[in-house]
Amino acid sequence: MTFREEMIAVRHRAALAATALAVAVATLALPGRATAVEPGFEVRVTELPPAFGAGAESRTLTVVASSDRRRCQKVRWSLVMQVEGPDLDEVEVERVEGDDDFPVQIQREDDTARITDEQPDPGELCRGRTVTARYRISVDDDADSGRVRFAPQAFSAGGTLLQETSAQTAVVGQEGAAAPSESPSPEPDDPQASAGEDEEATPQPDPTRDSIAGVPASSSGGTPSLLGPGLIVGAVLVFLGVGLLLRLRLRNRSTRHPGLPARLHP
Repeated sequence: MTFREEMIAVRHRAALAATALAVAVATLALPGRATAVEPGFEVRVTELPPAFGAGAESRTLTVVASSDRRRCQKVRWSLVMQVEGPDLDEVEVERVEGDDDFPVQIQREDDTARITDEQPDPGELCRGRTVTARYRISVDDDADSGRVRFAPQAFSAGGTLLQETSAQTAVVGQEGAAAPSESPSPEPDDPQASAGEDEEATPQPDPTRDSIAGVPASSSGGTPSLLGPGLIVGAVLVFLGVGLLLRLRLRNRSTRHPGLPARLHP
C-alpha cells in the first residue's frame, strides 16, 4: 500500500469516527422515542390541570420518578408534547427547578415537540427518594380549542430510558370561553329578558273572545245599540196601554151615570 493510499484510509476512518461520535452526542443530548424501559422504575404525572385556558395564567405539569433499586442514579428528563387544535407555537412550555428556569433543548416536528434537559436533574433517584420535574405551560390568547398530549420520560445519565408515562388535557380557546355550556337565567334588570318574560306570562287571546269583543257598542257606557229603540217601542206601548185604559174607564163611568136632560120640565 502506498503512502497516498494509507493517508486516504486514515482520513476515511477519521471521518467515520467523527460521524459516529456526532451521532452518539446527538443521541445523548436529545433522546428519541424509546421502545423499552428498565424494570424497577416508575414515572407518574402528579399534577395536571383539567384544561389550559387561552390567555390565562400558566399552569403546572408535575412529573415524579421513583425506584425500588438500591443503587442511586441521576435522571435526565425529556417531555414529548403533541398539540391538536392550537398551533405548536401557541403553547409555551418552561422547565423550572424551584423558582428558576432549567436549561433545555427543543426539537420540533409538525405538531410535536420534545423538550429535553441539557443536564441531569439536581436530585438523585434512590429507593425511598424521588426526583421531580415541573413544567410551566401557558397558551396564547388567540389559540383555538383542542387538546395537548404529554409523554414525560425519565432517562439515566447515560441515555437509557428508565420509565415513561402519558397524559392529556384540553385547551379552551377564546371561542369556547365566550360560549358558556349552560344558558344563564336573565337578570331582572335586562329589558329584553323582562319583555320576554312578560310575553310568556301574558296569555294568548282567544279568537272567540275577540269576535265577541268586536261587536260595536253605543256611546252610552257600552250598552248595545238595540237598547235605545227597544226602550222607545216599550214607552209607546205603555203610553197606548194607559190611553186605552183611560178610555175604557171613561166609557164605564158614562154607562153608570147617564147625563141630565137638556131642559127640566116642571
